[in-house]
Amino acid sequence: MRLACSTATFPADRLEIALAKTAWAGFSGVELAVGGGDLPGEEELRERLRGDDLELAAVYAGVLPAGGASEAEGAMEQLTRIGRAAALARALDGSVLVVEAPAEGSLGELRRSLGLLRKALADLPIDVCVMNRAGTLLAQPDDLERLWEPETDELRPPGLALNPGQAALAGWDPLDLTLLWATPRHVYLNDAAGGRIVPPGDGTIDWPDLVAALAEAEFSGSLSLVLENADPWAVEPITREVHAVASSWLP
Repeated sequence: MRLACSTATFPADRLEIALAKTAWAGFSGVELAVGGGDLPGEEELRERLRGDDLELAAVYAGVLPAGGASEAEGAMEQLTRIGRAAALARALDGSVLVVEAPAEGSLGELRRSLGLLRKALADLPIDVCVMNRAGTLLAQPDDLERLWEPETDELRPPGLALNPGQAALAGWDPLDLTLLWATPRHVYLNDAAGGRIVPPGDGTIDWPDLVAALAEAEFSGSLSLVLENADPWAVEPITREVHAVASSWLP
C-alpha cells in the first residue's frame, strides 16, 4: 500500500507543474488524469516522471460511453481514446486504468462498452478498473456487481477503483468491504461531509479503520488523493498536509 496523488488535484496547472507539485508534497506515486484533452507525449512524460522521482500509480481515462446506438460514433471515439490512454499507461510501466460510468444511459450499454474495451486491450497487461460515483450508473455496490455477468461474460470481472467519498455520498459504507465482490485494485483518498467531497480526515469516514480493513483484505495498490472543492490558494498546503497525516495511517 502506498500513497499517490492525482494530477486532477491541480486543475489549474499544466501537467508538468502538477507533477512537480505532487513530488513537492511528498508523494512518490502519481495518478495521471487524462480524461479530457490531448494525451501527453510518452517520452516527455517519462522524463518528467523520472526527474520528479515519481512512479505511475494509475491512469484515469475518463467516462465510458453508455448511451446506446444513437451515440455509436461518439462512443467509438471515446473508447479509442481510452484505449490510447491504456497504451500510454503500459508504456510508462503502469498497470491500472481507471474509468467511470456516465450519469445517464443503460447498464447494458455500459457493459457492452467495457467488453469492447477489454477485448481490444486483451494482449495488454493492464487492469481496467471501474470507479463508483454517486449519481452515475455505478453508484451502488450492486451496480458494480451487475456490471459483470459470470454466466455470459467471457472475460474476467473488471477491477474495482473504490472511491470512499463517493460511496458515502451515495449512502453506503466504504469500510464494509464485504459489499464489494472483489478487493479494490485502486482506492481514492478522499472523504465526504455536508453532501460534498472534502479532504480525507475532514469528513465522516474513519480512515485509519479503512486502511486497516484494506490491509486485512491484502490490498496492495495505491491510495490516490484527489482534492475537490478546495480553494485554489489552499490546494498545495492541503496536499502536503494530507500526505503527512495519511502516512501515519499506513501499516
